[in-house]
Amino acid sequence: MFSEVEISRDVAICADHLNGQSPHQQILYKLLQDLIHEKACREHGFYLGITSLKSIGDKKNNNIDNEDNHQAGILTFPVSFTCRTFLPARGDVLQGIVKQVLWNGVFIRSGPLRYAYLSLLKMPDYHYVHSQSENEKPYFQKDDRSKIAVGVVVRFVVLAVRFKERPHKRRNDYYVLATLEGYRKVGPISLTGSDEPYM
Repeated sequence: MFSEVEISRDVAICADHLNGQSPHQQILYKLLQDLIHEKACREHGFYLGITSLKSIGDKKNNNIDNEDNHQAGILTFPVSFTCRTFLPARGDVLQGIVKQVLWNGVFIRSGPLRYAYLSLLKMPDYHYVHSQSENEKPYFQKDDRSKIAVGVVVRFVVLAVRFKERPHKRRNDYYVLATLEGYRKVGPISLTGSDEPYM
């Protein structure tokens, strides 16, 4: 689900980076860097973009008398902003492009979601077709000849979601189990390119 949320957080920046430069630009640049590295959070999902900057508070000086301390020269600014986010949830209908085909299922990428796994057990009436030559890749096919193969856009339903938080909140990610079972208007919808929404 797409949302627009208001977030408040502290942005830490080296005091040396503020010399002779616009502090607002440097703080915004550091905030964008932090969001790109963090990628997602459990509460709001994937960060897609900052839509507005509400406020930048007064700096908090983290300097400590000991000059050898790695915190010396770090300034912290409380920042409030609105951000467009995408949080996958059970029951959501998404579409994405097939990136990998295995004998027991496929991996689909949908926008910022890189790991949506659709198991053969959740693809009713599809069967695995081995590659007949080096040029041909394996795929899943239904009796009506519809295919799920690398490069095909598939509409699917989110069955389960797992959030994985990495050390130091770097490149957090969501993992999704997908299904085609029990739903209408799901499955392959295109054989050329992806019509994923722009994010």
